[in-house]
Amino acid sequence: MMALRGGGPIIEEATIPCKEANEALTYAIAGILCAVIIEPLAIMKALQAKKMIAHNPRLSGSGKANAALIIGIAMLGLAILGLLSSALEQSGR
Repeated sequence: MMALRGGGPIIEEATIPCKEANEALTYAIAGILCAVIIEPLAIMKALQAKKMIAHNPRLSGSGKANAALIIGIAMLGLAILGLLSSALEQSGR
């Protein structure tokens, strides 16, 4: 039985999970342990996923891509601050 709305059938399109969004979130979480190496990958994957999702409305995962981007930027920033702090401490001795 088809549901009718406004005289026509309602067609629901299935969404497709964006693989890049999942990968970006995985990289972002793994990057917590080694931020300088993996977080840039997470950021690049998240930006790629966001672009793909914007161009294809059937792709899902924008929340994962956003989370990966936020985690990636935050952790990379903290890692850089830690490296700078360590370098300044070393030069001050």
